[in-house]
Amino acid sequence: MPFSKADFIDGFIAETGEHLDAVNNGIIQLKKTPKNREVLAAILRELHTIKGTGRMMGYPVVEQTAHGLEDVFKGIREEKYELTDHIVQLTFLTADCIRRILDKIKTDGTDDIDISDFLEIFKKASSGLFFTTDILEDKVKSESEFNTINAREDTASLENITSIRVDISRINDIVRSFDNLIIRQFRFKHQLEAFEKRLSNADTKQVKELPKQLKEDLLLTETALFDTQHQLLNLRMLTLNMVLTPIKKEIESDMMKLGKTIDFDMPESEFMLDKAVLEKLRDILLHLVRNCIDHGIESPEERLKKGKSERGHISVLAQQVSNHIIISVADDGRGIQYETVRKKAIIRYPKMQKQIASMSEKELQQYIFESGFSTMENPTALSGRGVGLDVVRTDMEKIKGRLRLHSEIDKGTTFELTIPVSLATQQGLFVHCGEIKLMIPSHYILEIIDIDPKNFTNLQSQTFISLHQQLIPVYHLSSIIGTPHKEKTDSLIILEYLETQIAMVVDSIDQYENVVVNPLPPIMNNLEPLQGVVYDENYAIIPILNIPDIMKRLKGLLAYDLKKYQSKNKKRTYTVLVVDDSTTTRQIEQTIFETDGYKVETAVDGIEALDILRNKHIDAIITDIKMPRMDGMVLLSNVRRMDDYITTPVIVVSGVYDPETKDEFIQAGAQAFIVKSEFQRGNLLQAVKELLGE
Repeated sequence: MPFSKADFIDGFIAETGEHLDAVNNGIIQLKKTPKNREVLAAILRELHTIKGTGRMMGYPVVEQTAHGLEDVFKGIREEKYELTDHIVQLTFLTADCIRRILDKIKTDGTDDIDISDFLEIFKKASSGLFFTTDILEDKVKSESEFNTINAREDTASLENITSIRVDISRINDIVRSFDNLIIRQFRFKHQLEAFEKRLSNADTKQVKELPKQLKEDLLLTETALFDTQHQLLNLRMLTLNMVLTPIKKEIESDMMKLGKTIDFDMPESEFMLDKAVLEKLRDILLHLVRNCIDHGIESPEERLKKGKSERGHISVLAQQVSNHIIISVADDGRGIQYETVRKKAIIRYPKMQKQIASMSEKELQQYIFESGFSTMENPTALSGRGVGLDVVRTDMEKIKGRLRLHSEIDKGTTFELTIPVSLATQQGLFVHCGEIKLMIPSHYILEIIDIDPKNFTNLQSQTFISLHQQLIPVYHLSSIIGTPHKEKTDSLIILEYLETQIAMVVDSIDQYENVVVNPLPPIMNNLEPLQGVVYDENYAIIPILNIPDIMKRLKGLLAYDLKKYQSKNKKRTYTVLVVDDSTTTRQIEQTIFETDGYKVETAVDGIEALDILRNKHIDAIITDIKMPRMDGMVLLSNVRRMDDYITTPVIVVSGVYDPETKDEFIQAGAQAFIVKSEFQRGNLLQAVKELLGE
């Protein structure tokens, strides 16, 4: 998922405040010892960190302010001019200005403050021209008075406040409390049914009326509980526009990079979705649209040869159906070249050549979403190396979504995403496998049929059922659960995922319910066949099956060659070392890698990093340039002299793009150079995956 700025704002504000304190302390010390190069370097390092972190967090005013003062101190370092009282005062006022910006970020979420006066004086000061700070002092003073007046006015108008800001964690706590109430209500209902059975033979009319009254009260309580729960869950909802709007800017930039002319249609949408769904949805849509741009839309010349308009067309449209949002991402490009997919799949699975050669286009779609699978001979900066659609598949599974794909040669491709509005509840079917009760999410269920042996066919040691003029493989859920097969079962559930269908035999089907989902207990976190738990009326924990994983395991029981390949190519856990003196930057990068399954070590500078490298195995290194004690270049030089790390990937993440600096690092052995202004979860992860050969 993309890193959420909101998760790091408090840390960013606190850390930047510490850097400002260090700048103020440094200028006081430098005033006493103007020739102290070490103190001057420390001030420049603090300002550089503020600038880089501001850029990474997307606060351009913070970045520009720190950059302007940094230029002033660079002039002192280059001996263009000496430290003066005016520069000291400018430093103090700049620190005050940045603190005001941080206050605005905390209250409004934006750093939109006019700093034009500061920028003009920074320009004069860094050019060695005479300047005064009078206008800045007046500005700081007037804004301080304005803030005081605002505070008094805000206090006086509390009675007019119509909305408040509520932390998501507080809402989650309330939802958990309501979950417990609903479970108790289920239990109450169960006990009432048992009580009613006991009284069925009683003769007293008054006694028989008691269950009826209790039922009415229970129904009213049930209605009130679910209504209140629904309103609470809605508090966690955010508009789809929060994801769509930022994507537009990135897509326009991507189109220009590839030199393609594309009309991009993405209407605004006020549909509301759970915050947890939106966090995953941004990456999903970004990958799909980039796939359309890179793989789908042809070059203008190619389109004209095919008789198409020179301009390609991509659309992202959303509609709501019941409690799901359906989003279609479509292009009018070349379509999926299924024969190319077939050839690539045979190369990957040579022992399955016969099966793959006879697969339909729908069956071949499963390979498109595999990790590392790509039909492009020369991957571009957008296409990567088969990572994109694998991420889409994985993230869709996490948000309990359903993905469909339709493509025609030279007409285009459409991805259809069916996404639940909320992850808090789940509709599903309770089934039994032996003595174990399980839940199957409804969005994977196509239909439920009675078992009729006449419709079964055995081909190559595999049982199939003939349904709707197609053969669907039949599997027993007990093969995965480990319970014995029952000879007499009459329940068969048709499941579908990524256009692949299977028929799953279960011992019995209980009932269809809409229930509250709970995360897996910590002890069960590594159980991939499960995606969560629910509670029934007896307080029993009922696991929810992760159908994509279950289908993969069932098919793997017979597809030994495929299973062997997957085992051989199972993704190992890599360890990444993040080296940066900014706490916020370290936390952001650590979160990005840990979310994707990496282990992460962190260091504040080169010296600490070398100590880690000597004592632990590291697979990739992410480093800043300017750091205390040992900077990025010295660290890189030391790393390349260590026998165990001569070829270890090193990626430089810098606050400033300087072609000469980049060339120096590349020549010294760095494999990639990422500028913080262009920093995103995707490009950093993609760079690491490519360098590690994932």
